Amino acid sequence: METANFLIVVIAITVVAGIGIGSMVWAYVGTGSRAVLFKEPISNVVSDQKAEALQQFQQGLIAFREGHYPAAIEQFTQVIQLDPTFAEVYHDRGLAFANLRRDDDATFNLVKASELYLERGDRASVTIVKQNLEALKARKQAREKAS
Repeated sequence: METANFLIVVIAITVVAGIGIGSMVWAYVGTGSRAVLFKEPISNVVSDQKAEALQQFQQGLIAFREGHYPAAIEQFTQVIQLDPTFAEVYHDRGLAFANLRRDDDATFNLVKASELYLERGDRASVTIVKQNLEALKARKQAREKAS
């Protein structure tokens, strides 16, 4: 009888742990609870970027388009390590963070992208970043009203 009770307890603990681990993996992969605010990344690139950085950037774009935002963020972070002046990478990393509802990280990256765009005189891209920031702000206000 004790063995049967012990097995029932072990099975119950295993099921609970399995559900918990499964939920964490699901959230980490990016298919958990998220509202995709930005469906497409920014893919126009100034041609003076390093070849290795461009290759990593393309891999990040693929991950972004497939909805694998954590993987896209990892790729974009590697690009930033190779070329910290690559504005589009900060822009896309910000959009990926926004899609994961990491709004503070998204805002930081979008502001950094706008600074880099301004340094090279790209006002059109700064305007796009402003629109992205406004969309983030609107989502935040909508969430606060719903609470």
